This record gives sequence, C-alpha cells and structure tokens, in this order.
Amino acid sequence: MAAPDDSKHWLEPPEWWKKSKPLRWVPILVGIAIVAPGLWVAKEKIAPGGHPEKARFTDVAADPVVFLDGLKSYESVDAVRSRLDTAKIVYTVTPVRPKASSKYPPRDRDTLVIGAYKHLKIEGQLTLEFFNDRLYEATFVPSELPEYVEKLHVADKRLKRDRNGRAEQVIGHLRVASNVDFANTDVGRSLQTKPYVIWQDLRLVQLLDEWDRRFVAQYERPAS
Repeated sequence: MAAPDDSKHWLEPPEWWKKSKPLRWVPILVGIAIVAPGLWVAKEKIAPGGHPEKARFTDVAADPVVFLDGLKSYESVDAVRSRLDTAKIVYTVTPVRPKASSKYPPRDRDTLVIGAYKHLKIEGQLTLEFFNDRLYEATFVPSELPEYVEKLHVADKRLKRDRNGRAEQVIGHLRVASNVDFANTDVGRSLQTKPYVIWQDLRLVQLLDEWDRRFVAQYERPAS
C-alpha cells in the first residue's frame, strides 16, 4: 500500500474534483439553491426596499385645510395627541400597520376617538382618521341634536340643507358634509338616523382610494 503523499497541500482539491470537471458545478449549484431563498427573505421580509412611489403617498402638503376647532389636514398623530394631552382630553388611538414591502407604498392608518368632545359647546364623539401619519378626515356625532343643528348653521353658513335634509359643500380641497338636518326630522328620528358632520381633505381621500385600487392585491394585512 502506497504511503500518503505528505507533500500535498491541504488546500489542494481531491482527485475526483480534478478528473470530473462537470461535477464541479454540483456543489456550487446546491449552495446557490440553499442560499438564494435566504437572501430573498432577508431582502423582502427583514429589510424590504422602499416602493418608488413612497414619497408621493407620504408627502405633506404646504396648504392644509381647516376642519374644526383649528384641526388641520396633514397634521401628524403626535401633533394632535400633544394638543389633546395639553387640553387634558381623553382619547384612544388604534393603529393599523401593514408589513413594509417593496411591492407597495406605506399604508399606515391611525384612528383617534374622543368619546366626550365638545363642538360648538355640544358634546358628542369625534373620530379622527390618519393616512400615513396625516390627518385626512374628522367626523363629529353630536348627542344633543336640535340645539346642535341650529348652532352648526350659524357657525358654518356654507352648509345649506337640500330638500332631502342633507348638506354638502366642496371648497377647494375641503369637503364638508352633514345629515344633521335629516336626522332631526320626524322621519330621521323614526329611522334612528345617526347624525354626523364630516370634514375631509379630498387630496388624501383620493390618494387612499387610489392606494386601495392599485395595491390591494399585494397588501400584506397585519396580524389581528
């Protein structure tokens, strides 16, 4: 039996590697097959790239519209919370955060609810909706309807009821709509109509609608 060749360098490949050149690709391809999926997961799940339209879906306009009591569209959640905390107003915030992905722009949503808010000195519930940390909608539901209807029309003469008891005005990017007149009628009360006044920035409403229309198929919903 021949003695082992001690002069062979430890980094020198084995004889089968030298003789079977086509087989050299086998371990390489196996390695690629193992590593590639891991790299994809790291890219998409751990550190996903940003969507090319991210800026468009997160930009803050320089000309916000006024909703109610000084609240403006495009205000951040923290800015609104700071104001409410200073006024010692109790509220709850419910965030919805989908997983970040390069397949779609961000779609972060926050809903802030104040159960005992006073608008025009009438108590009710105020709900604020945020899209990517920008206030885009405010809805007030009054608890004392007859008195609130009168105060609302005095405060905002743009809201003139139509023959169905509803009112809607669009001024620039601002949309204001209400059904308080209808809810205050005998028919409205018999139907137990929930009264509301809603303020919206149409730019953000339309952008959210566009997001849903274009990216809902790729959307990874957060775990409940």
